[in-house]
Amino acid sequence: MLKALGLGLLLAAAISSNSRAQRSPDTLPDVTLDCYQSFATKTPLPELASKDVSLDAGNLEQEPVTRYRLQVIKETILKIIKDPNRPAFRTENGKSVWEMARDFTNRHQIVGWREELPGGTVRLFTLDFADHLFTTLDISPARSATAGVELHVMKCIKPT
Repeated sequence: MLKALGLGLLLAAAISSNSRAQRSPDTLPDVTLDCYQSFATKTPLPELASKDVSLDAGNLEQEPVTRYRLQVIKETILKIIKDPNRPAFRTENGKSVWEMARDFTNRHQIVGWREELPGGTVRLFTLDFADHLFTTLDISPARSATAGVELHVMKCIKPT
């Protein structure tokens, strides 16, 4: 009987500690940001013959094109609007805080997630709420015509 009581207390303690370990997800900062491409680079995969790296630092003489508008809805959904000012290319989708990896420690306010694109390409997104930097990283498989890695870094500002 004492053994069964001890086992029951141990089981109850384990369940209780697991429920505390599974705390509710952090909320997202309440912001709206317009993101402009600051830098882009592309390179083939290491196993391919070409080792070229292309760079694009943008054209500072022209008005930058808004690439993304990011808007937090009800502190738990990040609304991602691609090409918000070009209706023919505009797309919208949302990511729940529960679908993101996040690091909201003393030093960081970063979220990230992954999406599978047609043709086997994987796109990784990261958003740094503190520095207002948004990045996309496309990794295309070696078997595709566009095999390689493409990085876009965007500086974001709060719209006026």
